[in-house]
Amino acid sequence: MNLATHCSLCDHQKVDFKKGTICSLTNTKPQFNKTCSKIKLTEKFEKKLKEVNIKFKKVNDQKILVYIYFVIFLSIGLSIIIGGYLLGKYVLGSGVISTVPIIIMGVSLAPLMLAFGNLNNFRQKLDVARTDKEKIDQVLEAYHIDYDIKIKFGKKYHGTQEVSTTLKIDGIR
Repeated sequence: MNLATHCSLCDHQKVDFKKGTICSLTNTKPQFNKTCSKIKLTEKFEKKLKEVNIKFKKVNDQKILVYIYFVIFLSIGLSIIIGGYLLGKYVLGSGVISTVPIIIMGVSLAPLMLAFGNLNNFRQKLDVARTDKEKIDQVLEAYHIDYDIKIKFGKKYHGTQEVSTTLKIDGIR
């Protein structure tokens, strides 16, 4: 585990452009084995913990909508391909390899790209949010700190959403 992850939650963290993350108590890079005996977890820690959990929940709550979007646009794309095929084979009678069916099938690429692009974007965001949450959870596990967070999303105004959190922390020093 990266020792700087511990420091990113600690109030004693200091960032030096030459050295990187250092401890403000010792003015050196982190030098502990598994846990730091002088770690101070207060406001910075709570802010980071809330931020990471809100981000994870926000992305995770979009899962159903993203899969519905994927199925709808995949269905549209496949329907256009099948429609182009059937148009060329049975209606035009000229065979599938002609200009009109090929153009129609080419149009199907747009909804297919929307379907897969949105799904890939969601999966990348979810992986980043999950990794950030797991890093913090590993650090807290090393210090035997448990937490319970309740997150409620409120109304959205001009692209900014209200979020209220209730955080209970057990085992903090």
